Amino acid sequence: MKNIKHPTKEHNRLIYYLCLFNLIFVTFACQQKGSGDLLLSAADSLMSTRPDSALYLLENVCVSEIKTPAQNAKYALLLTQAQDKNYVTPTTDSLIRIATEYYDSIGNDITMQAKAHYYLGRVYQESGNNPATIREFLKAMPLVKQAKDHKLLCMLYGNLGYVYYQQDLLDKADSLYVCEEELLKQEADSAHLATLLVQRADICIMKGAAFHGKAEELLNRALPIAERLNNPYVKIEVISSLRILYNEMEKPEKAISYIRRELMLQKDTTQLYGIYLSLSDAYYKSNQNDSAVYYAHKCLFSPSFYTKAGACIILENVARKKGNFAEALHFKDNYEVYMDSTKHIERTKEILAVEKETLLQQSEQKHRSNLSLYLHYIYAGGSFIIILIILFAYKRIKYHRKAQQLKQEQESLLQAISTQSIQMKKDMEDKDAEITALRQKCSKYNEDKQHLDQLNSCLNELLKEKDKIYTDIKKAIAEKEKAIEQLMQQIQLSDETRHNIHLGEQLTNIKKEKSYLFDSLLTSQSVAYKTLLTIKQHNYENPDANAKVPNEIWETLISEIDQLTHGFIKRLTGKHERLLKEDVYFCCLVKIGMKYADIANVFGCTSNAAYKRRDAIMKRMDIETPIKFDILIEDI
Repeated sequence: MKNIKHPTKEHNRLIYYLCLFNLIFVTFACQQKGSGDLLLSAADSLMSTRPDSALYLLENVCVSEIKTPAQNAKYALLLTQAQDKNYVTPTTDSLIRIATEYYDSIGNDITMQAKAHYYLGRVYQESGNNPATIREFLKAMPLVKQAKDHKLLCMLYGNLGYVYYQQDLLDKADSLYVCEEELLKQEADSAHLATLLVQRADICIMKGAAFHGKAEELLNRALPIAERLNNPYVKIEVISSLRILYNEMEKPEKAISYIRRELMLQKDTTQLYGIYLSLSDAYYKSNQNDSAVYYAHKCLFSPSFYTKAGACIILENVARKKGNFAEALHFKDNYEVYMDSTKHIERTKEILAVEKETLLQQSEQKHRSNLSLYLHYIYAGGSFIIILIILFAYKRIKYHRKAQQLKQEQESLLQAISTQSIQMKKDMEDKDAEITALRQKCSKYNEDKQHLDQLNSCLNELLKEKDKIYTDIKKAIAEKEKAIEQLMQQIQLSDETRHNIHLGEQLTNIKKEKSYLFDSLLTSQSVAYKTLLTIKQHNYENPDANAKVPNEIWETLISEIDQLTHGFIKRLTGKHERLLKEDVYFCCLVKIGMKYADIANVFGCTSNAAYKRRDAIMKRMDIETPIKFDILIEDI
């Protein structure tokens, strides 16, 4: 997370007296027995309000007063925390590791354990070790949430989000910033909230033009907060992001206005070159080429090769506009030189990283070889001791089991004699109860027989009604087929377009009624069709785990459809012998009026694949004339 600098007034006299008091306090405390906890508590109390005083106090603590492991761990944690708050970059992680190892070992102080892992992550973050930083922050996350330390959780979200931001993991960073924003609203921390909104806006700018509106919204929320705080550092951050945003949005007038405001606030001369580059770019985009050239030339004095390269691009473009191609070529060559310089720096960093990694591997290899020798001795001695323990334990267990077995056998014999007579008496009582229960059941069965006869007669009547309905549906299907044939003939014989449209609508309605009759008949009579519908619904609800219709279900369903359609299958296969088995299944489903989307779910494929199968079937049928597949199947 970016550190926020707040302006403070110069109170040199107050700081002098405070340091003098701390020095006297430390000198007195070192002479007192058991004053280590008192010193650490005093430093902890100064940490949030006066971190510089806390660092001074901790750096002047007498080492002899840090006696116990708990004091040593707390001292290491507080000193690392004070260094972090005073922007002191640690050179090693050995100090904070004292705290992490101790609090991990005791495991009963969640708050201190969470702080230890967080500040170990901060040490890695300052040293540029991003993988280790992320590892420690993720270790600290559940601990901080368990400790319910909202302030530490805010810092954790912010710093972990900033690491993800540096690694271009923008979505992860933004999700953490959103969580931090909710906490900052609860804590009413306006300064950090404004900076957080700027960071979220920077992420939106990096995502591209589609997110520029969101970035503008976030920065417009941050600007009034920064102005109310009267904090120039926060205000500079907001204005700097606004001028970058409006340059990206091709709005140079707005960008120039915010650049002028930033120039009035910015006191750090090293930051002026970046502002000059943005101002030059804005002037270039607004066709004010002289101003663009003026500020681009200023950028050439920047120590940053990236800034110089950006200025050369602007100068080259202006020279090309003016037709001065020699000057444009000169700036293009300078641009390539500056970019080569940046690449040289990157290569130097890569070489140092490779050298560091090689030295680390060598030290690990040496440590591993020594460790393997020690492990051989440990394994040999440990194995011998374990074998002796196992042999002794085996004999003891064997003796104990034998004695226990004899004792159990003796007790079982005594219990068998005493319980045998009791068991016989209980068996007699159980038999009497069973006889009584059987008599009651017999009487109940006689009563239920009459009721069963009534149910059977009702069932027979329902079956007769079902058979009658089945027969009526079959007759209705046959009538619909005849009606379809008649309408088709009328459509072919009729020349009037309006009459054909009316006949086509009648044909469509009859086909729908026929499809409904097929579905009703098969649903009520066919177990195979019900199974097929169940598989269709399953494939629709679970597109990633499609089920297949078993072959025996297909064969049963084909036979039933063939019977209902008076030999449709025989006519189809006799007329088109090149059709595959799956093609016949497909044609049967079309024959009974099933939609292509439902057919796709039955076969476990997409609707597009179902249409492709339809076209392939028509090719295998050698159909050359343009005709709808549904009509073709209906005519067979």
